[in-house]
Amino acid sequence: MGAYREQLLKENYGGRVRGFTAQEEEEPSGSLALFKLKFTISLILFAGFAYLSITGGSFYNVTAEQIVQAVTEENLSEQLLELGFYE
Repeated sequence: MGAYREQLLKENYGGRVRGFTAQEEEEPSGSLALFKLKFTISLILFAGFAYLSITGGSFYNVTAEQIVQAVTEENLSEQLLELGFYE
C-alpha cells in the first residue's frame, strides 16, 4: 500500500484501517444498558403478576386483584398505604 493512501486512511479513520485491523467489540452505551436493565426488571415483574393472576396466589398478602385495583385507582398512594407499602 502506498504511503499517501496510508496517510489518507489514517486521517479519515483515526489511524484504523477498515478491513485490515481486527474487529473490536463495541460496548453498549450507558443508556442502552440501562434500558436493558429496566426492561428485564419490568419483564420479571410482569411474569410475577401473571403468575399471581393465573394461580390466584398472593405475595406478602397482596393478590393480583389488589394490584389491578391499586393501579387503576386515581389515588395510588392511598392504595399502596392500604397494602402496607407506605408507612
